[in-house]
Amino acid sequence: MLRFFRQIRQRLLTENKFSKYLLYAIGEILLVVIGILIALQVNNWNEERKERRVEIKFFRNLKNDLHADIERLDYMIDLATTKVKASQKVKLLSDRDSVGSLYDFSDAMLDLIFVDEFKPNENTYEEMKSSGNFSTIRNDTLKLKLLNLRKTHVDIDGSQKHMRNDFDLFLADFEKYIDWGKYFDLSKSNIPQLDLVYDSVYIESHTNHMKAEVRELFENKIFLNNIFLLEINYAYHIDLLKNTKNQIEEIMGVLDQELQK
Repeated sequence: MLRFFRQIRQRLLTENKFSKYLLYAIGEILLVVIGILIALQVNNWNEERKERRVEIKFFRNLKNDLHADIERLDYMIDLATTKVKASQKVKLLSDRDSVGSLYDFSDAMLDLIFVDEFKPNENTYEEMKSSGNFSTIRNDTLKLKLLNLRKTHVDIDGSQKHMRNDFDLFLADFEKYIDWGKYFDLSKSNIPQLDLVYDSVYIESHTNHMKAEVRELFENKIFLNNIFLLEINYAYHIDLLKNTKNQIEEIMGVLDQELQK
């Protein structure tokens, strides 16, 4: 092909047809420029395809992380709701100046004492940031929602740290009054599963003494104030977790639209 163009060029020059040669030269230059532009466009298209494949991979992994977070949030919301009800139950017993059933009291305290925390799955998000791929996300709405979710995660962490401090005070006061180990038969309990079996023989034979301990506990204003704080903290935490779940569901909706393109 190049030999063919050189022959045309040579013939025009030897025939002294300079104007035609000039037009031909311009046309040849245009063809070269067009060829370069096409090559660049093809290269850009290939790069965009590569970037899109990477983006899709991240979106799928991110969706999996968020789906796991929703399941975890549902569990944490149920757990926090249980703790609010347990706090209200203990408050009601203290208001009535009645211990009631030692088993019911102990069940409520179990709900309050065994704690758990929400830890978001941020592996994909952190990988996107560290690799520089987060900044290349073309969907600005998605990018903004992910940044807002990250801020909410910081709020959750702060809330959990605050509750951790209040819980330590609550537990310290509780342990001053109640010898809780006497309530359970650990040899029959499944401790890893937190399936504790009551030592009913001991409880029934020491009921009066154990109820006296609970009554003394209910007279402790610090303990009751901590119960009140637990109820407030977990009620607030429930709203925070529900808001987080709503944010994640919105992000997953945007991700579904991106993956369907």
